[in-house]
Order: sequence, then structure tokens, then C-alpha cells
Amino acid sequence: MQSGRHQKRVSEPNPITVDGFAMTWEKRHPMFLEGRKELKGVSVSVWIRPGKTKELILDVLFDVYGLDRFPNPDRWNQVLARAIRSAMEAGWDPESRGAAFRHKPEPV
Repeated sequence: MQSGRHQKRVSEPNPITVDGFAMTWEKRHPMFLEGRKELKGVSVSVWIRPGKTKELILDVLFDVYGLDRFPNPDRWNQVLARAIRSAMEAGWDPESRGAAFRHKPEPV
């Protein structure tokens, strides 16, 4: 499997600020229910500086956030900020370097 920086981009990078950290995120790929065409979430890459700091790979499942589809941009930024905070609580340090950190937020 290729690292996030070598994969083909699914979306353009987008800015987000979480707890004082200015970050960049981009959609990696959609996630579907097994054997179905129904979208269950998305995989997202997050960094402070792509290629220079540790990548966070978030598997954001819509049902964890009470969503049934991809939300509007304002709501998506709220969901993504909550998922990023969850990853930081689980040990991801956005300023560190090294291998990617994969995180799937748990239901609250």
C-alpha cells in the first residue's frame, strides 16, 4: 500500500484549524458498506505540513457523527475537528514526524 503522499489525490487540500494548529486535509477515498454501493464514510489525510510532519489518516464513519451522507462544508469542518481531537487524545502529535497515524474515531 502506498503512503498518503504518493497516492493520487481525490480532492484538493483544504485548510482547517483545530486547537490552535493550522492544518491541511484532503479526502483520500470513500468508504462503502461491504458488498454494497452505499457510502458509509470517508478516509481523510490531515497534516500540519504535508510531507514534513506525521500524516493522520482518519476513517470517518458517518454513523459515528449521526450523519447519513457527506454533510455541508460547515458541518463537515465540525465533524472533522472532533475527529482530529479524538486522534490527538489517542496519541497523534501533529508536530511529530514519522510513519502515518491511522485513527477511527469511536462513537461518543
